[in-house]
Amino acid sequence: MPDQHQNSTKQQGTATPAEAAKPKKRRHHRRCNSSQQRKAKRRQFAQSEENGRIKRAMRAAVYPTREAVRRLAAAVYDQRLSTQRLFAGSFRHRRPIDEQVEFELRRWEARGRDPLAYFYFDGRRELGHQRLRRLFDEQNPALVGKKKFVSDRGHWVDVTETVDRRLDRLWKTVLETDIFGGFSVAHILAQLGKNPHYPFVHQRLQARQALLRRIPDHIPDLFPLARELNRHFIFHVGPTNSGKTHDAIVACESALRGVYLAPLRLLAMEIAERMNADGVACSMVTGEEENRIPGANHMASTIEMMSEEQVYDVAVIDECQLIADRERGWAWTQAVLGIAAATVHACMAPEALPLMRALVTECGDSFEVVPHERATPLAMEPGDVAFPEDVRPGDALVVFSRRSVLQAASMLEDAGRRVSVIYGALPYAARRAETHKFLSGETDMVVATDAIGMGMNLPVKRIVFLETRKFDGVEKRELTIPEVKQIAGRAGRRGYAEKGWVNASFDRERIAGQLAGETPAIATARTTMPRFLAKMDRPLSETMQDWQGLPDEGIYQKTDMSRAIALCLWLEQHCPLDKISMLRAITIPFAEDDEDMLAIWQQAMRNVQVGRPVLGRLSRVVCQPGDGLDALEKKHRLLDLYYYLQRSFGDRELYADLEKKDILDCKQAVSAAIVRRLKKAKRVYKRCRICGKKLPWNDPKRICDACYHKMV
Repeated sequence: MPDQHQNSTKQQGTATPAEAAKPKKRRHHRRCNSSQQRKAKRRQFAQSEENGRIKRAMRAAVYPTREAVRRLAAAVYDQRLSTQRLFAGSFRHRRPIDEQVEFELRRWEARGRDPLAYFYFDGRRELGHQRLRRLFDEQNPALVGKKKFVSDRGHWVDVTETVDRRLDRLWKTVLETDIFGGFSVAHILAQLGKNPHYPFVHQRLQARQALLRRIPDHIPDLFPLARELNRHFIFHVGPTNSGKTHDAIVACESALRGVYLAPLRLLAMEIAERMNADGVACSMVTGEEENRIPGANHMASTIEMMSEEQVYDVAVIDECQLIADRERGWAWTQAVLGIAAATVHACMAPEALPLMRALVTECGDSFEVVPHERATPLAMEPGDVAFPEDVRPGDALVVFSRRSVLQAASMLEDAGRRVSVIYGALPYAARRAETHKFLSGETDMVVATDAIGMGMNLPVKRIVFLETRKFDGVEKRELTIPEVKQIAGRAGRRGYAEKGWVNASFDRERIAGQLAGETPAIATARTTMPRFLAKMDRPLSETMQDWQGLPDEGIYQKTDMSRAIALCLWLEQHCPLDKISMLRAITIPFAEDDEDMLAIWQQAMRNVQVGRPVLGRLSRVVCQPGDGLDALEKKHRLLDLYYYLQRSFGDRELYADLEKKDILDCKQAVSAAIVRRLKKAKRVYKRCRICGKKLPWNDPKRICDACYHKMV
């Protein structure tokens, strides 16, 4: 039986343990022999002259210089831009570029991103690797065709892999430092203009040249009525609280016809009230409100509402240093170049004087300079200040967000202080109510944002910076010298204090240095697209993009029109109107990043398109008993937008005046609700997220010390 079993096992192909060990042993011997043969072969090659030549060639290898690689990479990407089909985005979200490529490139650049990174380049490494390798081979002919050699340590080294690895590092370094970041939008567009796949780029370049031919070489010639007058400018130059605006208004009141152009509607309202109180009939017009006095020959308005066709005897342009503002500076440039008045009083900080002289000289007008000095000196207070222990009556405490305003006010009221609050989003009526409390003595101090720095004439004895960093819409940054001086200048109002004091709860040395420092002169004036260009026989968005793409020249710098172009593109695609109406629509100020406000604007434009009342199908804005401060402020902004829409597109409607009156009544009701709500809002605290304990208003942590130690 055992024999039968062994036979059956052999027949099935199963080897015995002894038999199974024999082939493994033979395989092991074969591997050992093979390894020994390879080692012998490696040692033999290592001692050969060929190996020596390759090693010497590798040691003496000449790699391309960085400048040569940069030129090669620039040529490669120029070729790609000018010959191949291109995509935007990332690998998963790439899409072919279209006619909006220039607009999107400029928006991309405005956000601080590299224009070339807008494109998706498939196989970025392979783009120039072959050319770079050919360049290396030309410089090192002894290595051409060589595959490997034996190093001094006795290891095989792959020549191609070693060279490629070093070339790749060099290529990547040049791309990151020289190419991506070195291609401007103008250079990219010039290359795209050669690309046969995108003829529209070349067509747009030609259209831009036609646009350029329609713009006069002399920018002031855009305002022909002002050029017909022999204007005389009086420059009122001085720091904050030096009486510049007061003297200019006195001159305006004595004229037969006058206009005051304000940086803020708050200032326009205050000046209109002042003139009417002085017996000079004065109308008030801003984008959000208007109060026209029958028979009035004087007007106070925000600077954007300036009319180029109205002639005045005297005009006042306030806060001319804002001519360099990246969003609104164009309005000051337009006023200086285009206001039709025999005498123009321009009030400004000292850093704006050189630029204003250049602008007026270019217009061919005469000017004189009237220097102003502060009636009360301004100085940095000696010693530190602790919050809230060292706060005293007459102080204005400065922070840079509404939440910080309310939290600081809450701590002060807990300490038994009486506080007014002022911040940018606060409606005029509510801001005026808070200001009146401080003026009448109902409150002892003010907690405010930098809104206090312009248009707020308060009897402040001391400015205290509780914060020294602000968010400017792009990033959180340190305050600049002009910002510190503008805010600090509100201390020491004439008649209320003999001296203005400034202090800071921290970073005191830097604030003191900025207060004493020299403000750099303003170098450029912002400009925007002339309205007559909208009449060109082409889409308005293309005209605006071409205007944006023109190079800046001399002392003029174009305002970023990305927002207006984006709104114009939406109108052209979804709600085409005539160009004048579109131009009026896209200049309506509202927060387009707020979905609710954008939807209201879009519905209003659809109403205009089909001939409905501009506010048709829009919900009525009313106060609700449970509305918080956020909700009330948003409703006030919505009513501002309603009024602007009604004023811009609904003046010919049958019930236009009733609509505007109803909106103003609603705004008053909302403002009154905000004033009432502010009393409760001064109970806003930063609390520990674990135990709910109150934290200091500026505590960077979200947890109290006790809870922190428990966690540790």
